[in-house]
Amino acid sequence: MTVLAHTHPLVLQLENDLLPLFRAALPPLSAAAPRALASVFAFSSGTASAFQDYHFGISCLLADVPDDAPEEVALLVSVTGLDAGARLSAQVVWGQPSGQVEMQAELQADDLPTLHAALPGLLAGLQQAASRGAPAR
Repeated sequence: MTVLAHTHPLVLQLENDLLPLFRAALPPLSAAAPRALASVFAFSSGTASAFQDYHFGISCLLADVPDDAPEEVALLVSVTGLDAGARLSAQVVWGQPSGQVEMQAELQADDLPTLHAALPGLLAGLQQAASRGAPAR
């Protein structure tokens, strides 16, 4: 089933590859970070069109954080610039007010093999960050 309508073949492949992997990662993530509410997401965005960029990931909302600390850490995989040559990015990033990138994969254009090779490390990084409950210092 396609979550994101009107999609590019690369987006369909990412959806089929990533969403089941991310759903399977939720139970171990929840066990390692019990104070985090983890969920899988997928959405499109863009300035020229709502279907210019696509984002897939796992969001971890943290309980009982100070007001000046980020309450979310996420693994975010994005494909951008579909109208002018697709580019992939993948990172573990903290929400506001930090916005700190915990870790990221070095990807070239639409390099799916490198993305797939990087995912275990990114998932482990997300689990560590959510368990820690705060950005690395």
